[in-house]
Amino acid sequence: MHRKIASTLFPLTLSLLFVGISTSGAYAYLDAGTGSMILQVLLGGLAGLAIAGKLYWHKFLAAIGIRREAQPVEVKEDPSKNVQADR
Repeated sequence: MHRKIASTLFPLTLSLLFVGISTSGAYAYLDAGTGSMILQVLLGGLAGLAIAGKLYWHKFLAAIGIRREAQPVEVKEDPSKNVQADR
């Protein structure tokens, strides 16, 4: 098994070396708009992960046994609210 990994790794390394040597400069730049777009994508991704984590945090804690499942709360009607006032 060691021989198979080594025989695959050598040609891959050699080809990456040749590609790295043969490339030339791009002479391009990233302006401020591109930098702010990249920052916005990263922050949006972090916010999405935070919301997804918040949604599934209780289910995760219940699955590993730290918290019990929430019991549905039974709401009793107040009989005084059903009385109609005479006008």
